[in-house]
Amino acid sequence: MAEKILFFDAGPIITLVMARMSWILPELKKKFNGKFYITPAVRKELIERPIQIKRFQFEALQVLKMIRDGVLEIYEDIPKKEIMRLNKLANTSFMINNKPMEIIQSGEIQSVICALKTNADAIVMDERTLRLFIENNKEMKSLLERRFKKNVSVNPENMNQFSQELQKVKIIRSIELISTAYKMNLFDHYTPKIKNGKSILAESILWAAKYNGCAVTQHEVEEIKNFILKK
Repeated sequence: MAEKILFFDAGPIITLVMARMSWILPELKKKFNGKFYITPAVRKELIERPIQIKRFQFEALQVLKMIRDGVLEIYEDIPKKEIMRLNKLANTSFMINNKPMEIIQSGEIQSVICALKTNADAIVMDERTLRLFIENNKEMKSLLERRFKKNVSVNPENMNQFSQELQKVKIIRSIELISTAYKMNLFDHYTPKIKNGKSILAESILWAAKYNGCAVTQHEVEEIKNFILKK
């Protein structure tokens, strides 16, 4: 039987740490009964950079402890040539003023490629751009134009090739992890003894994910809330 694997981009871990919910990861890992991996580029983003900034030092130490405790493991077997090839493909797919846009970061591309290489169950990623690029690249042009408030031109050959090569990667977000933890009753001790206490708890943890970096719409929050409150 193949080993179960989840790869984590930096964003979901930051979301969980900032929302004070990173404590659910050890419990989720026990339930998952597999590996929670991060790549060296993600480790750099989570620890090596923020630990030098006083504002983010404690968040970096929390992640370091999860690595020390074995909750998160570093996946070292990075296919560098493949990453360089796909990184170039992604970052030449869209242009502003005839200049290629760097829209994919090293941690993201490392995580996705390693997830594909290991046939991982999924990659956990909160950032919207790469998810959309893989899942629905036709929406990318309008997303980038809204974000940068400039006209964006497209290289459809590169764009479609990138999406096609990564289409087998399953992407989930921190809000799905939080929802799973709620269904596992991990948040029960926070339930207030007031009217609609469970609803208030569900709403609070989902909005905490949104406000701390998870790309999720208000409509999605409501849908997820209704789902996890069903018995």
